[in-house]
This record gives sequence, structure tokens and C-alpha cells, in this order.
Amino acid sequence: MRGDGTDGAAAQWFARFTTRIREALPAKLQRVLPITFIGYAFINGSAFLLDMGFLAIVGQYMPHVPYGITFSIGYGLASVYAFFLNRWLNFREHGDLGKQSSKYTFVIISNYVIWILGFGTFLGVLGVPLMVARVIAACIEGLYIYIMLRLWVFPRRRPEVDADPAVADLPAPAVQLQPSPTEHA
Repeated sequence: MRGDGTDGAAAQWFARFTTRIREALPAKLQRVLPITFIGYAFINGSAFLLDMGFLAIVGQYMPHVPYGITFSIGYGLASVYAFFLNRWLNFREHGDLGKQSSKYTFVIISNYVIWILGFGTFLGVLGVPLMVARVIAACIEGLYIYIMLRLWVFPRRRPEVDADPAVADLPAPAVQLQPSPTEHA
């Protein structure tokens, strides 16, 4: 769980880094942009570069490998990389790896089918150039994956505190239960 004292130096550094980035944004954007989205953008942006780099290397040195296989392997590598970095650095989760990874697998497969294959094919039918279609699909899939990570794979038990990650990691206040009127009798 976040902030339970098990976050390492790298996760703490990443939290400070994303907080500084957020503080550099205009105030209106700071109010609506969660710190975890900034971290997600950095991690998944680098995962996209990993995917594209893999495609470039395979395309250059193994041009006989079918596109579908190359795309799938590159996407799989980038997805595993992004899952572990988001879990460790961005959402700082230490919960049930099996449960989280099975949810993430569902998210990645549904994303692949809906946005990469489905929406990408639709854009191709509309005549959108391949690389432009891939970038458009990547933007939409990025929002889809972030929302699914935040709400389902690594759900927050309480609202994210806007200020400092150290403050965001403080335990939620205990709920004081008031005795019911019948208990006083």
C-alpha cells in the first residue's frame, strides 16, 4: 500500500519529480491533473518509445517477421515494462500482484482489441495515414489505460491529496462512529 514505509528511494524520488512537474503547471491545470497522470505519462511515454524501438529494430534486422507478430511482441514488452514501473514508482502499490496483474492483463487485451486493432482499423478505412492513425489511437488508448489503472487495477481508497506526495501518503482519518439513539437507552 502507498506510504506504508515500504516505498524505496526510487519511488520517493519519482514522487518528488512528478510533484515538481505538476507544480510548474498553470494553477488551473494543477487542479484537474492528478500527480499519477503525470507519472503515467512519463512511464507510458517511455514504454511507447520502447515499443517503437523494438519495431524499428525488428523491421530493420528481421523484415520477414509478420507485422502482427512484431506488433504483438513489442506491445507485450512495453505493457509489462509499464505495469511494473507504474506499480512500483507511480501508484506505489504493494498489494496482491496476482490480482493486479490479472486485472492489468484484461485491460491490456481489451485495449489491444478495442483501440489498437478496432479503432486503428477504423482509422485506416477512413484513409488516415498509418503513423497518424497509430498516434491518434495511442492517445486514446493512453487515456483508457490510465483510467482503468487508477479506478480498477490500482484503485485509490481515498481522494488523492493535491499538494505533497508525503501528505498524500498519510493515513486516512479514522471515522468516528456515533452511537445510535437506541444505544443510549
